[in-house]
Amino acid sequence: MKIKYILILLLLNLPLLFGGCATFGIALLYKKVDLPDTQVVQNINYSDSNNVLNRLDLFLPKGKNWPTMIFVHGGGWNTGDKDLKVAGADVYGNIGRYFASQGIGTAIISYRLMPGVDWKTQIMDVAHATAWVHDHIHEYNGDPKSIFLAGHSAGAQLASRVALDPSVLQSLGLSPQILCGVIPISGVGYNFMNPETYEYGKKLGAIEALFNREELSKILRKKLSPLFFAKQASPPFLILYAAKDEKEIKHDSKRFDLALKEVGAQRQLYSVPKVNHKSMILALSHADKFPASLMMVFMKTCECGRSTTKIFNSAPTPPEKVRKSPI
Repeated sequence: MKIKYILILLLLNLPLLFGGCATFGIALLYKKVDLPDTQVVQNINYSDSNNVLNRLDLFLPKGKNWPTMIFVHGGGWNTGDKDLKVAGADVYGNIGRYFASQGIGTAIISYRLMPGVDWKTQIMDVAHATAWVHDHIHEYNGDPKSIFLAGHSAGAQLASRVALDPSVLQSLGLSPQILCGVIPISGVGYNFMNPETYEYGKKLGAIEALFNREELSKILRKKLSPLFFAKQASPPFLILYAAKDEKEIKHDSKRFDLALKEVGAQRQLYSVPKVNHKSMILALSHADKFPASLMMVFMKTCECGRSTTKIFNSAPTPPEKVRKSPI
């Protein structure tokens, strides 16, 4: 197993340098999910912008009135898109196909990237994508009253920020209560007031370069941080992080969970063993991996629009090998 996840890390980091080896390895590690082309709608423009990054792909289950997950990719706010391919394998598209095959509609979105746009624009891009799904998913037989927002890494920060600040969706004429639940995964940047946040990826200077502490006032750093928007009326949160994530991500996830707990919000926090920050992505589209099954239970058991405490707190029971946070 250890060798398997080392290979995943190499594949996600070095597909361009080692194309031949990556092609061989991805065939062993990537389990493509089959979904008929008739159940996939690609490159939908979700905003008034003509930017090619303001697009989403829809993955549609059979039947009617199914819930929908909006998934926001990571990439440090300055890289990535919904069409990411590693050695020919569409990593995010496979997440969409997997959940659609299990009865969860999925919108995989792209958004504009820094430094071409600022962080406020990225938040509004995610909000516009959410609004589009809410307004149009019924046209594809989905339930507009059952929408979930998920994201990985920087995408987790963006998804959480949209979900917790009511003014974001309200600016588009929508109630923040349109979200049934939120699933931030290995999130980076829940709290930009914490100096430890800037330690993640310090050797690359990534976060410091994009969010310079000397240039950002305390007010702006708080506005960036989902943690400071936690309140009792928040939608239920399922917070995941990888057991092999960097310590900054682990600590930030625990602090975010604690902030939600302190205001009485519904939340669960899980540490998923044997995966790291990047191999977690592949685990999201595997039926035999815990993150995917837990997300499935969460989305299929949340009762939107009313208290879900009893159902939410009892349904996602981790297997013995998965560590649930003691907080």
